[in-house]
Amino acid sequence: MDIEIAPGSASGSQRRDLSLPFPHRSLQMGQWVKLICGASYQDMPTIRRLVMIYALAGVDCLDVALDGAVVAAARQGLEDANRLAGYLGDRSHLIPGLPWLMVSLNDSEDPHFRKAHFDAARCPAECDRPCEPICPTAAIQFQAPAQGNVASDLCYGCGRCIAVCPIGNIEAQSYLASPEAFSSEQLSHIDAVEIHTQTGHQAQFAQLWQRLQPWRPHLKLVSISCPDHDQVVPYLWDLYHLMAPLEVPLIWQTDGRPMSGDLGKGTTHATIHLTQKILEAGPPGYVQPAGGTNGYTVDKLLNLGLTNPALPVFQPNAHQSEALSSPQGARVANLDLALAPQTIAGIAYGSYARSQVLPLLDALDQELQPWLGNDALDQPLNGQSVSLQTGDRRSKLPIAPWQRLDGSALGQGLALARQLVGSLKSHRHFLPTRYG
Repeated sequence: MDIEIAPGSASGSQRRDLSLPFPHRSLQMGQWVKLICGASYQDMPTIRRLVMIYALAGVDCLDVALDGAVVAAARQGLEDANRLAGYLGDRSHLIPGLPWLMVSLNDSEDPHFRKAHFDAARCPAECDRPCEPICPTAAIQFQAPAQGNVASDLCYGCGRCIAVCPIGNIEAQSYLASPEAFSSEQLSHIDAVEIHTQTGHQAQFAQLWQRLQPWRPHLKLVSISCPDHDQVVPYLWDLYHLMAPLEVPLIWQTDGRPMSGDLGKGTTHATIHLTQKILEAGPPGYVQPAGGTNGYTVDKLLNLGLTNPALPVFQPNAHQSEALSSPQGARVANLDLALAPQTIAGIAYGSYARSQVLPLLDALDQELQPWLGNDALDQPLNGQSVSLQTGDRRSKLPIAPWQRLDGSALGQGLALARQLVGSLKSHRHFLPTRYG
């Protein structure tokens, strides 16, 4: 087993197990980054491209809707990324072994699991339709009455159209993502699960956790997403005891202000406040901010001393020391689940990350269409080809626009995605010689 001591560590408690999958190592290092595609977002072509770009930018996890077709699109995006990585060489930051794919569930009504709906016949003719420009995915479509005027696959439930409708004509239709709707054969295509819950829902959570029994042998990670509440800390402790013992890493996702990161830099304050609360008094597990995260979040976390890729020596608080002293707590600690230091283990980006690259996707598809989904990457085009150095091997391939990243849609998208992902990850995180 390969072990590395974290830089600056005073004890072996900060050893990193280099035999672990790379996403797990990122958690240990405090450099985990997740892309949230949306628990209700089902635009499969867009999801495929988002997954491809952010996988090439170095994310550790991709969170998608619990939908077999969406999962298949995400898997295709990972295949696209893996295929392109060999040709991009050191311009790709795709992690070894590929990022983990996560699906989201809810134990009760939750804003992440809803779709907007309205009857256009009730809209006044003189209405200036403020719902249209405010929709981040152009899901409001008056020209499509057969779809209820909302393209269901594009709507991810942000609720912005509901807030601005002058006559209150738009409503949210909530639903439960059922684990039974996902076949046992499809479980092999996912690596992790996230459960969205709310304070006071112990009974609903316990019921859902029991229904997830068939999933557990397939999972590499469990994440719990919960918004702030004056009783959120004791509630998370209840959930921890309900799930224990776990044999995979556990993440507490601090969902500050859901689906708002693209609205402005101030949306990050709620998640930082909740993150501080959970780090100070929360149960064993890794802590990962989300909900309102954007390009300003990491800088604010750094200024507050809440992130440190060097992974400082952990000092447990009173609650965590008590948990460790129990036989169950000791077992969890041995499995590297229990106690992250008083810094975050990573960060998740949703609407902000998507907004960075969405304007480029049409141009990106035009660049890549002849190259992905067929054998074109392996075949010379009209006899004209160039040789590119790709690690220890050389491959012949046709000249393509994206090979010259400067000025191409792929190059622009990767630059934006890497800027966001790299704000938490240090450059050494991507060096294969360091991690074997």
